[in-house]
Amino acid sequence: MFPSHSDLPQARRSSSQIVPIFCLLGVVALLSSITPTLKYVLQSSGLTFLSIASGRIIIGFLFLAVITPCLDWRGLRSLDVVDGARLGALGLLGVGSYAVAACGLMYTNVTHYALVYSLLPTFTALFSWCLARERLSFFSVLGILLSWTGCLVALAHNLRAGMTEFGLGDALVFLFTLMMAAHLVLSMHIIRRHGVLTANTAMFGASAVLLSGCTVAWGEPGAPIDLTWAVWSAVLFIGLGTASVFLLRCRSLQSLSPATVGAYHNLIPICTICIAHLSLGEPLMPQTVIGAVAVMLGTELVRRAPFLTMSPASWTVIRARTALVLEPSDRASRPGPQ
Repeated sequence: MFPSHSDLPQARRSSSQIVPIFCLLGVVALLSSITPTLKYVLQSSGLTFLSIASGRIIIGFLFLAVITPCLDWRGLRSLDVVDGARLGALGLLGVGSYAVAACGLMYTNVTHYALVYSLLPTFTALFSWCLARERLSFFSVLGILLSWTGCLVALAHNLRAGMTEFGLGDALVFLFTLMMAAHLVLSMHIIRRHGVLTANTAMFGASAVLLSGCTVAWGEPGAPIDLTWAVWSAVLFIGLGTASVFLLRCRSLQSLSPATVGAYHNLIPICTICIAHLSLGEPLMPQTVIGAVAVMLGTELVRRAPFLTMSPASWTVIRARTALVLEPSDRASRPGPQ
């Protein structure tokens, strides 16, 4: 049975979303495997956290420096000195915080890292509210409290006694989460003005220069015997994976809604914990699973809060705009007058 003319637009839209969904799955796979790989490098080599973080950012910057002129040459040419300095400062806050993350991972495990970092959407919402860019509704506050409670439950060393295991590494990962949340909120407008590729290239470049200097000044390189091919391959994967995430996420956002992208991102903490359990042998306790599910539900509630509090009139406007966007493709696929 052949498809009718009315089914063709829907089939075309479904096929056009296959590639963005695969890109989004690539983002989930990369972000879920980078942290366990980073932990493996810290355990298997004499590299310091500064050398690993600088290597990660330098590799990412070189990758973006090659790709960006090919895809966004106009954006690079339009970047002036003032905006370049702003992007550099924002890069130190966001990309430069990878050094704090690597240092924190030295003193904690991947499971705790994933749980604490999964609170990023809640702090992003809080910082946006503090800067009067977003409003916190009842569902937002409920989601934030649910995420924080779930994280505390997952970090509990003894759930019955109410003992929570929160050490120096967890505190550093928490600081990294705060820095990244502030980076996302403060860099939103300037990234939209200059584009994702140009903005991230400038931010990676500034962070690469600073961390390279810090590594030369204070870092101690590992012994040659420690730097095996497995370690070099892992560092290369971390750097290329970090830069590839930006490109794959940008490609998925061209065809998918931010709500869909955010829903897939909720899978990252669960996948990271599972990979750490299978590859690094980290224990998987019942309270860890319960807390991770609570964190995932809480962040999803924070993400959906603006839609849950929308009035019927707002939904009508969104449906009308969606119909206007989809109507030209539907009209073009319909047969003309015979």
